[in-house]
Amino acid sequence: MRRIDNIPVVLLASQRRGEPASDQHLLVEFMNSVRPDRHLRLHDLSPSAASHLIDSLRGCSRDTSDDLIADSGGNPYLLTQQVLTTPAPAPSCALTDDDRPADPSDDLTIRLRAVKDRVLCLLRRLDGNGLRVAHAASVVGETAVNAELVAELCSLTVAEAGQSLGQLTECGILHPTTRTFRHPVLARLLYLDVPIAQRAAFHRRTALHLHQDGAAPGSITTHLLRASPLEQPWMAPMLLDAAEGLLPRGAHAAMEHLDTVVRHGAPDDVASRIADLRVRALMELDLPASADAQYSLVNLTADPLELADRSARLADTLLRLDQPDQARSVLDRAHERVRGHDAGTAARLRRQLGHVRLYEGSHTGGPAGLERLEAVLLHRTSTGQTAPAVRRICRVFLAPPRALYGSPSWYHALLALLWAGGFDQAQQYIDAEVRLAVAEGTVTRVAEAHAVRSLVLLHRGALADAGDEARQALTALGRISADRHHTGALARSVLIDVAVERDQLTEAGDLLDVELPTGQATGRETEQSVGQTSGQATGWWHLHLAHSTARALGRLGQVERALTLVTHCERELDRRRIDNPAILPWRSTKALLHAGLGNLPEARRLARQEVDRARRWAAPFAWGRALLALASVSASGNVLGPARGAMELLDSEEAPLLFAHALYAAGEAHQRGGTTARARELLHRANEVGISLGADALVDQVQRTLRDAGGRPGPRKTSTRSLLTPTECQVAELAAGGMSNRDIARMLRVSLRNVESHLTHCYRKLRIGGRRELSRFFQAEDPEEKAPGRAVPHGLVLDPRQPQSV
Repeated sequence: MRRIDNIPVVLLASQRRGEPASDQHLLVEFMNSVRPDRHLRLHDLSPSAASHLIDSLRGCSRDTSDDLIADSGGNPYLLTQQVLTTPAPAPSCALTDDDRPADPSDDLTIRLRAVKDRVLCLLRRLDGNGLRVAHAASVVGETAVNAELVAELCSLTVAEAGQSLGQLTECGILHPTTRTFRHPVLARLLYLDVPIAQRAAFHRRTALHLHQDGAAPGSITTHLLRASPLEQPWMAPMLLDAAEGLLPRGAHAAMEHLDTVVRHGAPDDVASRIADLRVRALMELDLPASADAQYSLVNLTADPLELADRSARLADTLLRLDQPDQARSVLDRAHERVRGHDAGTAARLRRQLGHVRLYEGSHTGGPAGLERLEAVLLHRTSTGQTAPAVRRICRVFLAPPRALYGSPSWYHALLALLWAGGFDQAQQYIDAEVRLAVAEGTVTRVAEAHAVRSLVLLHRGALADAGDEARQALTALGRISADRHHTGALARSVLIDVAVERDQLTEAGDLLDVELPTGQATGRETEQSVGQTSGQATGWWHLHLAHSTARALGRLGQVERALTLVTHCERELDRRRIDNPAILPWRSTKALLHAGLGNLPEARRLARQEVDRARRWAAPFAWGRALLALASVSASGNVLGPARGAMELLDSEEAPLLFAHALYAAGEAHQRGGTTARARELLHRANEVGISLGADALVDQVQRTLRDAGGRPGPRKTSTRSLLTPTECQVAELAAGGMSNRDIARMLRVSLRNVESHLTHCYRKLRIGGRRELSRFFQAEDPEEKAPGRAVPHGLVLDPRQPQSV
């Protein structure tokens, strides 16, 4: 360098941070001879720069890219090595068990072996304690590494530990302020380099140190899960407290805590608590397995009051698994043990026993443990003794609630209110229950709330929302292996009804191609299965499923099998002494099936019986539905009367779907009678309402009849979005995208009042309550944006004029 004169030269010299120079004198001479023009300290890449680097190396999904950046901390070397060594995801069908690594940690150490070797080489060159301190720091984890803890783990003085930590900070492994690993992937590589036995000892000593310092239990249990042995008396109880705090949402983590305690030999005084927590965790993971665990727990319980609580929980679980006989037996045994000890607990068990009998249909007379008001409510509802009286009782029962939200008594009152025609109030109560259930987090309660809300929404004609709620319920129940039981049957029933209304017969057929949880099956085995189980009690929601399945089979042309299922429903309802057509309109369904077979006298007899009972019940929804069934099987000249009666009874806002069916039935009757102008008027209204609700099956029928009457649906009246004018559509689309009314007015250069008026018209035409519901319509119309599984499975009617009974 000294010989170069007047020659432009760029000299680049680099030194790894924290790494000692091989010849310190040469470095000093170099720095004294040449005055650097610029010193650069390289930093990790920003998230955007790291994303560009990943894209240039190999495209990854957004989630994978974010994970890689987080693991590497933005270090370009680590990021490059991770991207180049991470295999591309193989199709699930092509990936065999032999292809998958037995342990993800083994895969990491194999893929990043070069990185690990370079880091270990660097740490060995620091000082004699650098590698030991780095290993200890990796065990400490996400909490800040302090010199006292590291000194204890590595058997060093505090000064020696502090010096080594300073070197780790200088070379960029630890963050200078938080003393945590700057690059999480390095922490994992160093952690996996520690022998397993030494790792467990490090965790135990770390937990002891944190416990002595009064650290939060959450930071201590992280180490207890990996520590060995758990010899201190406070360790097992702390893990059990953590497991209890994780329930119900963190059931998997709670089970890990419990398994750790058991693996290290749980003290005898916590054995009962472990069994109870395991049951609670299993109820969020696998409901059938939890029932087996609960049986063992109940058999080992000696205290009568504790036995009552555990027996009540077991009975509830068995009922949700459609095992009412076993539930009744468990409650009977518990009642015998508790009867002489606590009168209040015994009364609670009798009340639960009454609910079990209600579910299986053996509770046919007398209160039998139920509260008097609840017994009166159930009797009036089942026998169909005036809906107005039942609504009054429900209001007394539900506001303020005489039973806990989500309890069987509460649901009995809610369903009675729904069947009595109190749709708005039922919607408010079930919305509140869904919020409470989600806050609690118990899978069974959340699923039941969503399933019942789907039934309420179906009554209100909100097909898309009803399908979404039912699918949520089935998804939740599927996670605990209970989607074929109890409220899973209700959710499947709703999906079948919605599918037929939306003319999705393929989806309906897919739902029917499963074995019914009642022991019945659809398809070729229907008649034989029902014949074999006709003497058995069928769970309540399975009756709904059987009824919906029968209507779907009728629509698919399998009338004989449908009649077998409806006959089974008829016998079960008769055994339960239920004669209210609002609950399950089996007569209307059977009438339509007989009409499809050409047996019109029997069809009309059944339909008239349904109308008589619905008139006595006096709920507009049930009465209007029965009149529409009668119109569907009546002679041409007698259709208009019941159709017009249904129109007058039904509320276009409260029950829009059934009201649209009434419009269609009346319009078709006018068209056959020759009054085509009135027919076109009614059919146009039915077309608009049907489109706004997504009832494609009804819309197809209406539009065919409208063309026969000399009318046309109009070029705009063929889809949900086309119900709006171009300006309304533009305003609604902007509002659905999240723009405020003022921003929309500014963009379109119109007044704020004009925008508000357009949105009001949109809400009325689309039959929605506000702008938050607009996105559903403007996304659903684009096939590329439809969410997978958006279509719902359902099933219904034989005659095209049949109102899809719900």
